Amino acid sequence: MLKLEDINFSYEKQKILHKINFHLEENEFIGIIGPNGSGKSTLLKNISKLLSPDSGYIYLDKGLLNEYSYKELARKMAVVPQDTEVNFNFSVYDLVMMGRNPYQDRWGRVSEKDKKKVEEALTLTDTKKFQDKSIQKLSGGERQRVIIARAIVQEPELLLLDEPTASLDINYQRNIFDLISDLNDELEMSVLAVSHDLNLISQYCERLILLSKGNIHTIGRVEEVITKENISEVYNTEVDIKYNPMTERPYVIIVPRKKNSYKRRENNFKVHLICGGGTGKDIMNILNDLNIKVSCGVLNRGDSDWEEAKRLNYEIVEIPPFAPIDKNAVEKNKKKIGNSDLIIVSNTPFGWGNLDNIKVLTNFEEKDILFMTNQDVEARDFTEGKTTELFEKIKKNNNVREINNNKELCSFINTNYKEILYD
Repeated sequence: MLKLEDINFSYEKQKILHKINFHLEENEFIGIIGPNGSGKSTLLKNISKLLSPDSGYIYLDKGLLNEYSYKELARKMAVVPQDTEVNFNFSVYDLVMMGRNPYQDRWGRVSEKDKKKVEEALTLTDTKKFQDKSIQKLSGGERQRVIIARAIVQEPELLLLDEPTASLDINYQRNIFDLISDLNDELEMSVLAVSHDLNLISQYCERLILLSKGNIHTIGRVEEVITKENISEVYNTEVDIKYNPMTERPYVIIVPRKKNSYKRRENNFKVHLICGGGTGKDIMNILNDLNIKVSCGVLNRGDSDWEEAKRLNYEIVEIPPFAPIDKNAVEKNKKKIGNSDLIIVSNTPFGWGNLDNIKVLTNFEEKDILFMTNQDVEARDFTEGKTTELFEKIKKNNNVREINNNKELCSFINTNYKEILYD
């Protein structure tokens, strides 16, 4: 669909792009990210023929970009610019109709097909309801959808977008990217989008291109590009990477510089986590961020908490999928608990198959235990009250604490184990 080979570009003597190579397949959605001045918008302008590279080749459908006339190119490619301000008082309908220009004769006569395509674009972008309004009277998000509608009526195979959600609130950001994703899926339109919003674009794109000082630093699947190492290096700031539990896509967390902050030290502090069914994933990542050694048990192989523990290379007492806890697993679990300094129990449901994960704690009255209680134990008790009875018995120990959420968990660990974890 689109292929760039050794693209170089300079403004006068200042080199902006350095040997850019990548390809975009039919019906693919790729995002371009990078800090200010990395060359994102300049790259898009070279692809849209607003600028011409100093050297290298850009192919569109196996033909050289420079060989297309502007009218031919407008039937292949549409551009949604960063600046969507319109200086003239056009109606929404008239502005969208302008996108049909590549298909009209020299006198600009409007055909029935033109009208049909405009109707379809207005409906698809949910802008038909204000088609008679002046473009200047619309909000930023509404105006952005109109500009996308104008691009759609060009019937392009490739859609280029430069910061399509800049200055929009979170509702419009989602609406715009949902719309772009629908165009990619339903109209089989290839999409190349520039964005500063790493977390937003990461949830929608198949691949990302990370630019740094005019070079491609990394290109690949989202999880290959959005890594702690890549983002920290290119953006020159400390970040952490988490995973959206609904999309399983990575997202970036900025780590602010704190006054009088403590430096983490290498330590032998160890936590044993009792969890299951995805209730321990966030806790595991919190402990990983705190550089704490972790063991987990007992978990069925294939459980989502088992998968996360495997990803983080944690010790696991594991049993086959759907199997109940056996005596061998109980003994292994006891050993892991005995070697730990703190036990955390997530708000996982308990049935007869995993009840031994709680029963085993009655053997460790001297251990510090944290119960996550953001969901009542009675609602998670599928053992005819036995789990609740064990919880109440264990909670009578002085070394047992109840924690309501992950924020309280972080605070508790940082407060009570500060001397062990930090210099």
